[in-house]
Amino acid sequence: MISEINNGLETAFINSTIDSNLAYRPQFITNDHKRGIKVLTHIENQLMHCDEFSISVAFISRSGFVELSETLKELERRGIKGRILTTDYLHFSDPYALDRLAAGARI
Repeated sequence: MISEINNGLETAFINSTIDSNLAYRPQFITNDHKRGIKVLTHIENQLMHCDEFSISVAFISRSGFVELSETLKELERRGIKGRILTTDYLHFSDPYALDRLAAGARI
């Protein structure tokens, strides 16, 4: 698996002609309402297929937490462990979202 990851990184960042598994290539994902692409939908899809997860975000909003809460509850029901690293630096994160995360994502 390490060689698959290395090949994917090499294709994405060094030489696009290197053949590698698409599943191991980093992707830049943005919201594109014209094409019906949402970053949140991509995150939820990835979470529903993981064995465990770690997410690091600069801040978390109430609406972002509320949208992810059902997915987080489903992962908890399935025994999928995960971590979300965020901060309250400059008070950008919503206190409600931080409280819910600290409570184990139970709402």
